[in-house]
Amino acid sequence: MPTLAVTGDVIPLDHLRPDAQAPEVQAVLRHLHDADLVIGNFEMPLTCAETPLQKLLNIRADPSIASDLDALGLDIVTVANNHTVDYGCEGLKDTVENLRATGLQVVGAGETLTEAVTPAAAFLGSKRVGVLAFSCLVPTGMGAAERRAGISGLKIVTSYEIDPYYQMEEPGDLSAVRVRTRVHDDDMEFASRCVRDCRSRFDFLIVTVHWGFGSGDDLAEYQRPLAHALIEAGADMIHGHHPHAIHPIEFYRNKPILYGLGTLVGQQVFMEAAPTIKKLWSEMSAEGFVALLCPHSSADPQVQLVPHILNARRLPGLAKGAELDRLLSRLKRLSSPFGTKIEVRNGEIIARKENP
Repeated sequence: MPTLAVTGDVIPLDHLRPDAQAPEVQAVLRHLHDADLVIGNFEMPLTCAETPLQKLLNIRADPSIASDLDALGLDIVTVANNHTVDYGCEGLKDTVENLRATGLQVVGAGETLTEAVTPAAAFLGSKRVGVLAFSCLVPTGMGAAERRAGISGLKIVTSYEIDPYYQMEEPGDLSAVRVRTRVHDDDMEFASRCVRDCRSRFDFLIVTVHWGFGSGDDLAEYQRPLAHALIEAGADMIHGHHPHAIHPIEFYRNKPILYGLGTLVGQQVFMEAAPTIKKLWSEMSAEGFVALLCPHSSADPQVQLVPHILNARRLPGLAKGAELDRLLSRLKRLSSPFGTKIEVRNGEIIARKENP
């Protein structure tokens, strides 16, 4: 049966060969090369543009490294994320052109918003698969509009609730403050409409979303309502990324929601950066997983997981022994509240609904 594979963040800084040919890396990548369709989040601008946007961190790599991307087995990449436009529209255009020159399909950005939300299409066996992309992280100047190039962004509304009774007894204690987030009503409707509009064109529709926090276990408040709304609109699967850590797996209406798969390639840490950024990078988890599934209607949907740990070159090596035990323990702890069971069956790690 044809297999779909999805990965976490792909952030290469240098040529992947020969490091990607190491046996421990190939033990992970072979699952991608064996799959019939592979989707990932590509988060490194490939450009020589020299005018960065004003933001927390700007990253880029030499366009020549694109020649090694075939080592990863990718077919479709989303560039709807908070780094693709780090070097402006020129850098975005360069990145998309350089990726497409390798044969990759690119989704999630364009010269206009209409182009940015145009889904990628591919066949998985006899099934026509669509991939629609959004980012909930949209630094100033990155979002596409009808007359402006950029990524397909969704606005997040942030508010702060203060417990007055707690604050009176513990003035200044941040425990009294709760951060609330939600997708802006207009953008939630826009994303749902995009799903509805292209639903009839595909047998299986994937929505890939850049969201959440860069590290840690917690989900942002807006993530679950957004995932559920997209499935209610017609999505068959939600592929989440941005957290450099593994996040829960949920099945909603028998549709998988992968809140975060960690990092497949994470070489941004080799760049020069301010001490505050270096500290953030040091706190990022090296854990991740590849998810494999066979898209079909089922009362007992399942996702096979290939857990991995980033090595010294920040490439994925198959998780084994104590590292595997820790990773699975964390994934079980995170996913159990969502009604998801993680189990080992015939040597394969499977995620499924607790009570299908």
